[in-house]
Amino acid sequence: MIYFINMKNSAVSILSTFTREEINSFGHFLNSPFHNKNNKVILFFELLKKFHPGYDNTELSTENLFTALYGNEAFKESYIRNLFSDLKILAEKFLIHSNVSKSPGSSKILMEELHDRELTGLLNKKIEAFEKEIEKKKLKDQEYYSNKLFAYEIKSFLTVDMTLTDSFRKDHISSLIKFFLISILETSFHLIIEEQRVKIKHDFTFLKHILKYVKNNLDKFQDVPLLMIFYYLWMGFLEDDSEINFGKARKIFKQHFDTLTQIDKRNIYSVMQAYYDNKIKEGETKYNRELLNLLLEMLEFNVLSHNRKNSIHLNLYRNILILCFKLNEKEKLKKFVAGYLKFVRSESRSSISAYSLAHINFLEGNFEDALMQCNKINFSNLLITTNENLYFKIDVRTLILKSLFELNSIENAISHLQTFRHFLINSKIIKEATRQKYMNFLKTVNEMISLKIKFDEFKLMNLKKQVMTSKDLPGAEWVMEKLGSLIK
Repeated sequence: MIYFINMKNSAVSILSTFTREEINSFGHFLNSPFHNKNNKVILFFELLKKFHPGYDNTELSTENLFTALYGNEAFKESYIRNLFSDLKILAEKFLIHSNVSKSPGSSKILMEELHDRELTGLLNKKIEAFEKEIEKKKLKDQEYYSNKLFAYEIKSFLTVDMTLTDSFRKDHISSLIKFFLISILETSFHLIIEEQRVKIKHDFTFLKHILKYVKNNLDKFQDVPLLMIFYYLWMGFLEDDSEINFGKARKIFKQHFDTLTQIDKRNIYSVMQAYYDNKIKEGETKYNRELLNLLLEMLEFNVLSHNRKNSIHLNLYRNILILCFKLNEKEKLKKFVAGYLKFVRSESRSSISAYSLAHINFLEGNFEDALMQCNKINFSNLLITTNENLYFKIDVRTLILKSLFELNSIENAISHLQTFRHFLINSKIIKEATRQKYMNFLKTVNEMISLKIKFDEFKLMNLKKQVMTSKDLPGAEWVMEKLGSLIK
């Protein structure tokens, strides 16, 4: 049987991520006897290289590869399988080699080897050069302090038997404290973001002690902007004067934006999103517009994901789309989808395209088309687990219910409403506040359907009053518009 090669093949999936320069470097890597002594692997790679980067050509089959390598010999699929296995192992070694050679880790490995071999003269020169390289870095983050701590540790081995005092110990401890503070503050943000998304609670008692220590020693940390950003963001979450602290974090973030890493930028933006989400949940709807502006700022500065390549995190994509939808920013939404759908990872792209078109069609009044697009969405192609796709599912179920109501498809709307209710009740990870919020939405739509069937002005006015006083009813603007139509 002929097998066509695709991206599920481990070796091909690695090769497909290589730039043209990396493909050439990998060829040199394979030709080095130090790394590879199997000439067949070199020939095999040269055959595959012709199909880079897509590897989706119909000519790329196990049989064609075998014929190119072995001529008229009887086809043995195991030969090709073994070559793919060898190539995958070598590609992984190449990635390790590439990563180590361009990171400070290579200098550390060399210094450790020089120390083990007691080459003190060479080691001292390397330490001096390493420390100079560290100080060139404008951003004082975990990597900066980790490298400083490594240098201190190496120096301590050299001086322990030669002096009574270690003059660098004070700086060593200071760097250790700063490294710890940055790490604990940053890591704790992941917990608060998790709390917002799913039904879970974390204990922040230790973090509060840390923040109190920083507050009492602020003058010692002014030279560490990243630490100051994290500190003021946390104070924005935990203190009453949250807007003042949040503003301070924003100001420092803006001042030092160019020195921050992509990962730090992405993390800080995620925390700021969480801050705005809290404000919106408290009923301060003006923050919807501010949150959308923040997300569009991320697009402007190309902070799309933690990945170094052009790709957009699905949660970021969803947040922008839903905010544009909520604020009825139809043109912004269409422009966003046109510009950034191509940055969604390939396996999710068709479902995200349908998800996007469903919302656009709804805003344009094409409710049947919106329903059709909703039916094209495959949730298993989005986030890793069905649980993690919780909010995508809620978005789509909400949109279906609205579309059915708009089309006056009463029986289908009632049926879908019941299914939606069961989904909310049975979800194990949905936050209770979110569950209640959408249960209130379903109750409201159910009453609207009842009023469509049998109009009652008194009930309508009561329902309108409830919606107007509700702080966080999903689709409140749409509900008010439909109630207005019922009155007419």
